[in-house]
Amino acid sequence: MCVGGGSRPPPPPPPPPQDESLRRQRAAARREELAERSKLKEEQFQERVAQASGTRGRRGLLSGRRGGQGFTVQGSLQTRDTLGV
Repeated sequence: MCVGGGSRPPPPPPPPPQDESLRRQRAAARREELAERSKLKEEQFQERVAQASGTRGRRGLLSGRRGGQGFTVQGSLQTRDTLGV
């Protein structure tokens, strides 16, 4: 039976020094990737906005026949002049 701790293994050796040009290349590649990712996100956002607003073949609440006018509530559902008060 082993009780207690043994010796720890030695720490891994430090990474080899990198060349400055390699660092610059990686940094440039990272910046390009981030720019491409943000551009893709923006395009997806614009597609979702267009889909929600009804410009892709469906009628939305704002672009329909009664766009922006609201909806009619039955008199039996109203209390006084306002809904639910």
